[in-house]
Amino acid sequence: MTSTSPDQIRRLVHELYAAWSLHEPEKIDAIFAYDAVYEDVAGGQLVHGREAIKQLLRAAYAWAPDFRVTMKSLVVADDSAATEWVSEGIQTGPVGDLPASGNSFRLRGASILTFRDGKIAKVSDYYDMAGFLRQLGGTS
Repeated sequence: MTSTSPDQIRRLVHELYAAWSLHEPEKIDAIFAYDAVYEDVAGGQLVHGREAIKQLLRAAYAWAPDFRVTMKSLVVADDSAATEWVSEGIQTGPVGDLPASGNSFRLRGASILTFRDGKIAKVSDYYDMAGFLRQLGGTS
């Protein structure tokens, strides 16, 4: 296992948020390890592997076609990073049991990322699910 340099980490994180915002799930193959894990802590979701991660992105685009993420800060350490971000969009499709609301959302969150051999090995996203559901018109 080789270490991932700080410059590589910065590039990978920027590419991750660009893939989310530009709706380019195919970019996942280039930036994630084949056995990568993506964890949505607030949503209780844990997916394994590039294909499952791409499906996670596609699912977000299905309920919010204008979904975008803006990174607000990035801290890089040895084979890891932490980010703060804001995701925004309009919910035009159902999210789980919550029907389409037409409401816009602005969600602040943070992610912890780990890296292995020049790729993203794991992402754990943390955010306020109750606040998110309130914005969409659901209960919290």
